[in-house]
Amino acid sequence: MTAWTIRRARQDELTDWDARVQANPDGGQWTQGLAYARLKAQERLHPVFLVLARGETTVHALALEHRSAAGRFWYLPLGPGAAFDDLAGIADALRAAREDVTKGVFAIKLEPFEVDTPERREALRAAGLRATNTIQQNVHTVLVDLTPPVDDIFAGFNKKLRNHIRNAIKHGYRVEKAPHSEETYEQMYALMQTVAGGKGVATMKSYDYYRTLWSELCERGQGHFWFGYDGAHDGPQASAFMIGFGRYALAKDGGSVPDRAIRGGAHLMRWTAMQWFKEQGREVYDTYATPPSWQADDESHRMHGPGVFKRLFGPITDHLPSHDLVLDEARYRLFLRLLLPIERRVRRRPWGIW
Repeated sequence: MTAWTIRRARQDELTDWDARVQANPDGGQWTQGLAYARLKAQERLHPVFLVLARGETTVHALALEHRSAAGRFWYLPLGPGAAFDDLAGIADALRAAREDVTKGVFAIKLEPFEVDTPERREALRAAGLRATNTIQQNVHTVLVDLTPPVDDIFAGFNKKLRNHIRNAIKHGYRVEKAPHSEETYEQMYALMQTVAGGKGVATMKSYDYYRTLWSELCERGQGHFWFGYDGAHDGPQASAFMIGFGRYALAKDGGSVPDRAIRGGAHLMRWTAMQWFKEQGREVYDTYATPPSWQADDESHRMHGPGVFKRLFGPITDHLPSHDLVLDEARYRLFLRLLLPIERRVRRRPWGIW
């Protein structure tokens, strides 16, 4: 069997990088795109664009490089984007490139967006990969298949959800797709801070962070805002920012005024967005971030509340955790045992990678 090869992307390949990522065997992950690369560059993560190939199969992968005294550490967010059965061969190619492409890299964190099973974990272990922590929030999520007819999708929802949507329509809840503008960004951020009793979500970041994220995606036609109006508030009662990339539509950010006048508005807003994404050719709607399925009823889990809402759309799907491919054991241990604790204390650790 032909071995996988790896090289850095040429400059001409970066001009249509997102299109190339969306053509990957996994259907394309937005975290492998240019917008995410530029966002994470703010956190001292240097983008490395890779091209993996074997025969007629080509995979375009983004690695985010963290530099420390131990050397370089790569993280492929929801990557590399290959078919699961190809991961062992790709791991071999990454090892074989230590005198060239991966020179100076002591470990690579892979994150295949694949359903978690004991068999798959064992296959990755046999390929020399080590299961580590979960990073991307939609490792545990609810996925809605958008390929059936609209009526069939709706019929597959929980009865309570269908009633919520019908109630919102009956009482005049209005959903509008909002333009990407500074005013929209400011309204969105303000509504995000009204959840959890006005505390905002636990992992909420600065306005500048979100503005960069939203503007990068919107300017590429990948980011989309929806606002919901119940007629009882000065402005939108609820908001959602969603991403369309490859075969996926993803509900990234959301917020709402707690004292809603019409029940079911948030449900209608998401159903409206699903139908729009289906018309755009997206095949899967990712509700983004729930507790693991085995903690779905644990009220102490920080995602319990959002999980209750999202489970109305379907069951939780658990994906594989991140896996580390260690290229230099001594430097890997040095980093984890000595350097990483220091970086945590002085706040030099990039967000969420360890």
